[in-house]
Amino acid sequence: MVAKEVATAPIEPAAGDGGESPEANPLAIVPSQDPPMPRRMSAESTRREEVESKISAWEDEEIARITNRFRRQKAIIDGWEVEQVDRANAWLKRVERKLEEKRAKALEKMQNEVAIARQKAEERRAESEAKREERLGKVIEIARVMKIFGRDPSKRSFFKP
Repeated sequence: MVAKEVATAPIEPAAGDGGESPEANPLAIVPSQDPPMPRRMSAESTRREEVESKISAWEDEEIARITNRFRRQKAIIDGWEVEQVDRANAWLKRVERKLEEKRAKALEKMQNEVAIARQKAEERRAESEAKREERLGKVIEIARVMKIFGRDPSKRSFFKP
């Protein structure tokens, strides 16, 4: 009967080994060397690695797509900026050319006015000089006549009879 007690008596694990040992339970099935948990973990970890690699690939693809879109937009913006700057420079050159034409016309007009003014001034000087010469001639003539007749120039009515 003692054998029955041994077979039916529950076997408690030893305090140091943390699980059943084959020596403690002669009827227990000997476990395999690879526990099933690591295999399940291995499949789960493989699945997790696969998902993580897909996520990483998706992330890289999205980053590349966003970066390419940004580069295209940047190129469009840079092109627009260059176009606007060129347009502004062309406008400025047109305005400067028009201003230069106006300046040249104004300068020519001013030079013409100066030439006309100088010509008129020369004509007036010539007229004035001619009047002076005429008046000097009259005064000299009157003085000559006065000398001939011996009359005093204080009389106002010298030429009156």
